[in-house]
Amino acid sequence: MSARTTSSESAKSAPSPQFPKHDHAGHAVQFYKEDSVLLADLGRFIGSALAAGDAGIVVATKVHRDGLASLLNSRGFDVEKASAQGRYIALDAAETLSKFMVEGQLNRALFNEVIGRVILQAKSAVPGEELSVAVFGEMVALLWADGEVETAIQLEQLWNDLAKSLDFSLCCAYPMNSFSREQDSLLFERVCQAHTLVIPTESYTALENDEQRLRNIASLQQKAEALQDKNNLRDSEQRFRHLVEAVRDYAIFMLDTEGRVITWNLGAERIKGYAASEIIGQHFSRFYPEEDLRAGKPQNELEIAIREGRVEDEGWRVRKDGSKFWANVVITALRDDAGSHIGFTKVTRDNTERMLVLKALRDSRRELHDSEDSLRRLSLHLLRTQDEERRRIGRDLHDSLGQTLSVLKMKLDSLATSVGSDTIAARNQNIAVCANLAEDCIKEVRTIAYLLYPPMLEEMGLKSAISWYLDGFSKRSGIQTSFDIAADFSRLPRHVETAIFRVLQESLTNVHRHSGSKVAHVRLFNRGGTTVLEVIDEGHGLPSQYSAESRQDGVPVLGVGLRGMEERMRQLGGGLELLSSPRGTTVIASVPLEPSTITAGNSA
Repeated sequence: MSARTTSSESAKSAPSPQFPKHDHAGHAVQFYKEDSVLLADLGRFIGSALAAGDAGIVVATKVHRDGLASLLNSRGFDVEKASAQGRYIALDAAETLSKFMVEGQLNRALFNEVIGRVILQAKSAVPGEELSVAVFGEMVALLWADGEVETAIQLEQLWNDLAKSLDFSLCCAYPMNSFSREQDSLLFERVCQAHTLVIPTESYTALENDEQRLRNIASLQQKAEALQDKNNLRDSEQRFRHLVEAVRDYAIFMLDTEGRVITWNLGAERIKGYAASEIIGQHFSRFYPEEDLRAGKPQNELEIAIREGRVEDEGWRVRKDGSKFWANVVITALRDDAGSHIGFTKVTRDNTERMLVLKALRDSRRELHDSEDSLRRLSLHLLRTQDEERRRIGRDLHDSLGQTLSVLKMKLDSLATSVGSDTIAARNQNIAVCANLAEDCIKEVRTIAYLLYPPMLEEMGLKSAISWYLDGFSKRSGIQTSFDIAADFSRLPRHVETAIFRVLQESLTNVHRHSGSKVAHVRLFNRGGTTVLEVIDEGHGLPSQYSAESRQDGVPVLGVGLRGMEERMRQLGGGLELLSSPRGTTVIASVPLEPSTITAGNSA
């Protein structure tokens, strides 16, 4: 546009190179730190427009409107006259903004109507003249100060869109402290991109020549590089801190030089039960059980970590609720670049489940070892039982059946050599003797067979088999026996009857060999779903070496026979008990039975 007549004051107020001329076709943004600097630059921007006979529009806070009017008047401009002419329009920023905000959102149509009307009003101030309009807007700064960042940037774009249809030059202003945070850098860049001209703060525009500006730019570049490195390091530290804080399988935290907690991650909260607000500032010794505290273990571990750099330990630790967990702990001493001790890191893992698994594995191995020992003892017991049984059968065959057969052979030999010489009566007598001997042999074989497995047990049950066995036992041993059994005692499963009968046999054998008793009492009854056999003698009791201290699994170590009795009962889910005193010994064998095998009345 052509220049108009200007006063001497207008020459003095010519805009400095860094601030846009009033007829600059564009959208400038002014960053400032001091209000006085903003007003001085704004005075040049609006003042140059008024001096050239053009129009100026100021949409600002009352402080800035009043300050600008005072400054213009002091420089020789008649603000009141310009206002009367319509070439100077001053509007309140908050009030004007409210006219095109609907429910907290910008309304484009209302903005174009409100602001467009004001610009057209200024353009028509001098008839016949096409005025240039210089506009200063502070509405975006108000939005920014209220935290409406996106709305402020949208308003900048509305100004740009309006400039496509109306001719005006615009300058906005932001206080630089609105961008003081590191996260504001991207927002700052977006603000700059919304403008065609960016005016830095007074610390840069006040420089007198290009050399100073270049030096300042180089200095700013160096500071930017240093700040970028610092930001990169800080970002890396933040990422690492976020990683540590998010770890849930490990308690990772830091201690000061005295052992007080200064950081706390999610893993520590999960494992130990304390929230960060509850534990930060507390001494880490509260995680140790009482016995470790008495032994001074927490302080000892810190001292080892300082001396050796780190210490690793496993042991019980205490949660907030008082429960214990098995922890693997690593404490590392921290030192600065100068080597001075500045604290500790502590990493704890809950290994309770792993420890329990290992313990269960050790227990299983121990049980397996015990089972192997038990199997070896049982195998030895079986071998000894076989040997014992063979000796007993061999002795019985030799002492009874063998002697009888020897006499029988002698008689038969005598008959063979005396044929023809003996009288008929003598031969008949010898034949009768041989027949008797053969009958004795048959009886002896039958007795041995019955002892090995009496057919009567399978055919008629315990009641008859025990009565028969006791009768023969009394005849062979001279020990008087009695048998007490309910008249209606019913049959038991075959394997149960066999086990009870073998216990009876072994018990009576021990009475005969060891007790010195002249009597033996046998009782067989059902009690509460259990069949019980009692064998009672009146002998001198068990020897002292078979006292309770020498028992295995509750049974004295009397030998393979008694051990076999105990094993038989155990296989059936029952048990064997020995009661001994100087007045005699009682063997009690019990076997639990299924309800279907017990009949009413079978109780003692």
